[in-house]
Amino acid sequence: MTLELDSKLFELQKACAVYKATDPLADWVLFAVTRYITTGRATRDFERMFLAYPDDLWTEMIKACLNGDRSDSGIMRTMKARLRKYS
Repeated sequence: MTLELDSKLFELQKACAVYKATDPLADWVLFAVTRYITTGRATRDFERMFLAYPDDLWTEMIKACLNGDRSDSGIMRTMKARLRKYS
């Protein structure tokens, strides 16, 4: 699953790079998610939902994450809620 996660994180990275034209802090979403996964905090359920999330919806996810609490915890709360709603 590591290769799949790396690939999905790369898709998020590309979306964040594009979204930086709108909000220069878009990388905060990438950093929060990457840290959450690589430090072992992510559950298998989170990883499955993350992998199943469509790449064409990343822009909406990034926007939602940056419209609320921009701390790592806040970004992850928003991401988890939206992933649950989608799955």
